[in-house]
Amino acid sequence: MNAKKHPWEMVYQREGRLYKEPFPRFEEVVQDFKDRGCTRILDLGCGNGRHLVHLVQEGFQVCGLDISSTALRLTRGWLSDRELQSDTVLGDMRFPLPFSDSCFSAVLSTQVIHHARKAEVRQSITEIFRVLTMGGVAFITVSGQKDEGEDFIQVEPATFVPLTGAEKGVPHHIFTREEVEFEFRRFRVERVTERAGGKVIAALVSKPYEGA
Repeated sequence: MNAKKHPWEMVYQREGRLYKEPFPRFEEVVQDFKDRGCTRILDLGCGNGRHLVHLVQEGFQVCGLDISSTALRLTRGWLSDRELQSDTVLGDMRFPLPFSDSCFSAVLSTQVIHHARKAEVRQSITEIFRVLTMGGVAFITVSGQKDEGEDFIQVEPATFVPLTGAEKGVPHHIFTREEVEFEFRRFRVERVTERAGGKVIAALVSKPYEGA
């Protein structure tokens, strides 16, 4: 799909800086990254920069990738307002990422990779594994429930497209905790937790060293 016509581009054109605050308990992930000596972080699906800006302020070298050029423009504006610098890349997580193997020590992706059909979600997981260094860590959250009060159509098992709401037209694959553990089985799954009453499933995973 042409990025200019992707539903997320339409969302950001319509809503502007839709997300302003980091997700709850963001500071715990920042501390995890620091404790593990992470330096270069990929914010996969960075949107309008709500995490990227704060990660840069914490001293990390961050690259943000998003499919929406409007979202990236908003991110760069936010960085400029705070006199910060970071790389931003226009790209589609459903395809091979434009980065070399093992080039990030951490990946952050919150409420992003489930916005696709199942095969595309698996492609994103494969790419996260590829771009992480050995021992690198990823913190990922996905949806565990459909949003209440919105109308949906089902396009494949456990994958729905909302017909209403701020994320209208954007696919949502709804995960179970067990499915998260299975799909990330190539990683070392360190913890998987349910948050917000099961609406969000969060996973901290790491890339094993060869032979481990």
